[in-house]
Parts: sequence; structure tokens; C-alpha cells
Amino acid sequence: MKNVFKVFLLLISSLIFTACSDDSNSFAEAKKDHVWKGQTDTIDKAKEVEGMLTESVENTRKALEEQSQ
Repeated sequence: MKNVFKVFLLLISSLIFTACSDDSNSFAEAKKDHVWKGQTDTIDKAKEVEGMLTESVENTRKALEEQSQ
């Protein structure tokens, strides 16, 4: 029974050490390429377009205010 307990502890400790290993490169790559990458890229592009449209509206508003004065 003590041997089974020792084997169990050995397995658990090895799982903990392998789960906590520093494999940050593969994690960073996995984070870049995820299931919803296409959707998040589209959202990012939409936010850029929104910023450009907001800037254009502000410029148009300023031009109209200058013309009316």
C-alpha cells in the first residue's frame, strides 16, 4: 500500500512540474493563432475604420463651421 501511495505522489508531482514548465513560446504562438482569429482581426479592422470615419466627420464638421462663419 505504501508503494502505491509513493507511485501516486510521484505521478502527481511529475504532472505538476510538467504542467508548470516554462513553454512561453508555444503559448504565445497559440495565443496569436486561436479559433476566433478571423473574427478578432475583423473587429480590429472595424475599430480602425471607425476611428477614420470619426476623424473624417470631425474634419467635415470643422470645414462646415468655417464656411458658415
